[in-house]
Amino acid sequence: MKEHIGRREFLRKAGVAALAIPAILNRTSENSHAANESSTDAARGSKAKTKRIAVEEHWMLPTGKPPVLPPSNDPEGMKHVFPLLANFEARFPLMEESGITMQVLMPGGALRPQDAAAVVALAKKFNDAQVEIIAKYPGRFAGYASLPTVDPKAAADELERAVTQLGLKRGYVAGSVNGEYLDEQKFWPIWERAEGLGVPIYLHPLEPPAYAMKMYEGHSELTGPGWSWTVDTATHALRIIGAGVFDAFPKTTLILGHLGESLPYLLGRLDEGYTISRKTRKLKKLFSEYIRENIVVTTSGRYRPETLVCAISAMGADRVLFAVDYPFAEMKEAVQQIESAGLSDVDKEKIYHLNAERWLRL
Repeated sequence: MKEHIGRREFLRKAGVAALAIPAILNRTSENSHAANESSTDAARGSKAKTKRIAVEEHWMLPTGKPPVLPPSNDPEGMKHVFPLLANFEARFPLMEESGITMQVLMPGGALRPQDAAAVVALAKKFNDAQVEIIAKYPGRFAGYASLPTVDPKAAADELERAVTQLGLKRGYVAGSVNGEYLDEQKFWPIWERAEGLGVPIYLHPLEPPAYAMKMYEGHSELTGPGWSWTVDTATHALRIIGAGVFDAFPKTTLILGHLGESLPYLLGRLDEGYTISRKTRKLKKLFSEYIRENIVVTTSGRYRPETLVCAISAMGADRVLFAVDYPFAEMKEAVQQIESAGLSDVDKEKIYHLNAERWLRL
């Protein structure tokens, strides 16, 4: 077990880490001209020079009616995406325009019926239907296994079925479960099974529990993907770390979208806080070490190019995966954001497809 570092030693290490940032920024400057050209080409719909795998792309079963939205979403602002979730043919022209070879699908909603048996049945339905979509369009889609976390044992079993029988070699969970987070011991069979199968788990945002929404009363502009989802998902991931899940299952990989839900930018602060906090339990490592060793992040959603540069400097280019968040974000825009960041061709190759092939076992 590692000794906890003192404040002075922590600051020394933080200073060393900061020295890496100028190197990335210099590389950004050196590649800016090429990046601008690439961004222009992408905007014109030119053919991509490297394949691109987008790893957080939503879908839903065709039901003929719009999905039930979380309270934080404005129905008027979201109505344009409803028809796109179940329309796979409409994706192909957009994928071609942006040079996206494959989408990795995840359900455009969460498994939230009160009846646990109904949740388990719905997860199986999602996963079986997704496999049919993948087979219908060979090479264009892969998918995550939806896990009915309301029943942890059934969720672990469904992950195993999806991996061993359906070929879905990665799992998907959304938010908390009836107000409980996946760090609780009752959910550890999911983490144990994921490690045993060697597959990652994607933790997607969802509406925070009702008790956590009180801080946003009178400020609906702070709810949803702009802030409350980020806060809840980042806290969820930190609870998983703090509970010792990665100490118990060190080979487990957690995937966070939206460039890590802010965690890559808080590594030093998290370590500093841990060294001086009252501890519920003693961890084997610092928070930053778990984030860098057990978590990978995706580029889903809208962000600024400098945010991507910061994520790479914190996590390393090997732990950043390309994603769009379609249809809630545009494919062309997602490509432009990467092309305008001035990254090296080597790093772009990793982010666009090599990392997805490695971490998602594609």
